[in-house]
Amino acid sequence: MADEKEPHRDPSEPDDGALDAETRMLQRIAALGGDQRDAEESAEASAEDEPARSDPVTYDPSVDTAEDATEQTETIGPVAGGGAGSTGNDDTPTEKPRKRRRWPWIIAAIVVLLGIGYVGAAFATENDLPTTLTVEGVDVSGKSVDEAAPVIEEELAARAERELVVSAAEAEASIVPAEAGYSYDVDATLDDLTELTFNPVDLWGRIFGEAHVAVQTSVDEEAAQDAVAGLVEQLTYDSTEGSVVYEGETMDYSEPINGFTVDSEQLSHDLSANWLGTETEIDAPGEAVAPAVSQEHWDTFVEETAQPLVDDAYTVTADDATAQLTPAQLGEAAEVRVEEGEDGDAPALSLDGETLTDALSQNSDAFDSTNQDASVELTGSAGSASPEIIPGSSGRGVDGEQVVEEILADLKGEQSRSVSVELREVEPEVTTEEAEAWDVNHVVAEYATPYPASDGPRTANLKIGAQRVNGTVVMPGDEFNLNAILAPVTAANGYKSSGVVESGVTTDALGGGLSQIATMSYNAGFLGGMEIVEHKPHSRWFDRYPQGRESTYWEGQINVRWANDSDAPVIVEMWLDGSQVHTRLWGSDYYDVSTSTSDPYNFTASPTIRSTDEECISETGGDQGFTVDVNRTKTPPGGEAIQESWSWAYSGWPTVICE
Repeated sequence: MADEKEPHRDPSEPDDGALDAETRMLQRIAALGGDQRDAEESAEASAEDEPARSDPVTYDPSVDTAEDATEQTETIGPVAGGGAGSTGNDDTPTEKPRKRRRWPWIIAAIVVLLGIGYVGAAFATENDLPTTLTVEGVDVSGKSVDEAAPVIEEELAARAERELVVSAAEAEASIVPAEAGYSYDVDATLDDLTELTFNPVDLWGRIFGEAHVAVQTSVDEEAAQDAVAGLVEQLTYDSTEGSVVYEGETMDYSEPINGFTVDSEQLSHDLSANWLGTETEIDAPGEAVAPAVSQEHWDTFVEETAQPLVDDAYTVTADDATAQLTPAQLGEAAEVRVEEGEDGDAPALSLDGETLTDALSQNSDAFDSTNQDASVELTGSAGSASPEIIPGSSGRGVDGEQVVEEILADLKGEQSRSVSVELREVEPEVTTEEAEAWDVNHVVAEYATPYPASDGPRTANLKIGAQRVNGTVVMPGDEFNLNAILAPVTAANGYKSSGVVESGVTTDALGGGLSQIATMSYNAGFLGGMEIVEHKPHSRWFDRYPQGRESTYWEGQINVRWANDSDAPVIVEMWLDGSQVHTRLWGSDYYDVSTSTSDPYNFTASPTIRSTDEECISETGGDQGFTVDVNRTKTPPGGEAIQESWSWAYSGWPTVICE
């Protein structure tokens, strides 16, 4: 309506209608950005002493888009808040030009360039080895893969094929790694070093750095386990106890030695880790095994007891009798054993009283004992004799146990080297009752072989030999020793010269025929179940002897020995009768014995021997050689059967041509 009034307006505020279109547009544009820049413009305005000045603003009517208008505002200076009548002195804030941020794009470009260079370096070094490189200590720096491979292969092949010594304290053994299942792969190792990688550390190492690497290895577990087991067996050993042995007046002390037990698992690990190393010897892992008695304990015993025993003689006094035991006699009676005590095992010195009393009797008649041990002997003529117990008796003499006690007490005490004992009634070592309990009235073996009675000298030797063997008593634990009975084989000892086989041919020698005594002695022990210690059959078979179950004899070279391993004495009876040599073994019938002999086998032709010996005896020969087996089973009372076997190869009976 025309008569309506306009709203009240402050005269100081400019009238929009009074402003031209250009000015109004500029003000609106400025107002749009003002809220966002208030804080920044306030700080800048407070720092300015004078109002900002600007060049006149021009407006291009051709710009009719908001974007173009925005770009145009960047060149517009401050606009007065008043109208056309403004003085231009108002402190109206001015807009600061906006700068575009370009640095993120620069950084992105740099990153892209570096990435391209990094990837390029990875591909460029794909087949390169590190500048400085060792493989298992083999230096191949500066070499290509093709150059490095043969250098490494040559060195590692030598290591794999060398002996690697594994040592323990008191033993050593060795293996060849290549033969024990250990192998290596040079090509695979170099492939790993040259494969494409984007790891910065690896790339740096290839271009500028160095590498020290181990070669790739593999193990044949079964072969390696066998090798380790062999090493363990060779390197594991028991501890050795100390010992003291007397040889006459000399004491021989052997120090104890620790044993060793190999740790097989650790040894396997150590071999896997070190078999290609430059060292040719490694220490076996494991632990020492201490002996029962320490070296310190042994050293003390030797210093305080064992050595003083033989340092000087001991004087023994019994009533008015005095005699000395020499260091050699003391050593002969001495023995050192390890015995269990209250504080554990310890070395202990023992003395044999019988040996000491025998030595005293030998050194002085005043120490002779009148006691007598019970014994057994054959009574009656050979061929019809029988065992008889000879009773034992007590007598006056020195008690060997008392001599032992006094000497040992002195060694532990003042070591005065003088002891006193009593002459008293001494019981026999073997009483009559003990001898009767032997029950040796059993014939446990009997055998006979023919002999040529027409050979006078040989028969004479047989008679002498049989007489000397007849009645021999072998106590339990003792040995029958034919040479000790027959020797010396001399004319002065009654022997005649007769036929023998020497070096495969027949000749004459003193004692010819004693081999038949040897065969009879051997069969007495063999058939009686005694332990055979020594014998040797003839080189050719004589048909008067059982095949394989016979023995020859030659003084000092070939002997017959057997041990009595029964619980009672045995007595050998031997005699000649009816052109035969007979033997019989008396005893307690301890063993149940059975024997067998195989048929001959492996026949060989008869040899021809030419001899220029002046005493050569020609032979026509003809019988073949052969091999035979002899078997024996002996069973002790309440025990298990003991199986034994012997084999012997006889040569053929030779044709001997004397030239």
